[in-house]
Amino acid sequence: MSRLAGLEPLPALAPDLLDRLRKRLAASPALQWLQPTLDEIAPDYCVLGLRYRPELTNGSATIHGGVLATLADTAVAFALSTNFDGKMGFATADMTIHFLRRAKSDLKAVARVVKKGRRINVGEVEILDSENAAVARVLTSFLLTTSSFDYLPGGAR
Repeated sequence: MSRLAGLEPLPALAPDLLDRLRKRLAASPALQWLQPTLDEIAPDYCVLGLRYRPELTNGSATIHGGVLATLADTAVAFALSTNFDGKMGFATADMTIHFLRRAKSDLKAVARVVKKGRRINVGEVEILDSENAAVARVLTSFLLTTSSFDYLPGGAR
């Protein structure tokens, strides 16, 4: 059974983690141009926001698909980082994105870690528009590089 079934307590997050991760997001050279906001953080969970701006579009008033992919990748990375007190000793190994409709408004990326392993971790993201309609669904895999979990779901090691 999983932690989601309530058998194992969720790890507590440091009270300053949200602020530290917001600073990390703002300091990232690759993300400064996108200007995403870190709206929520919880164990294995993250919500990033993105304001619609014409410079994020592909020339047809639609936010570019690469921007959506970057938003999703970042959201899962921040969700996974909750297991390591905000440290990011991992790298994206794979990403599959399904574009469902045009993104023409403010967005939010809701990310969850769905599987944690010794080396490979899987996350999913739903990107929603300002009317909460799904714009994209994303499945990602991350490879642990320098970090390791103190625990694994179900007591597995």
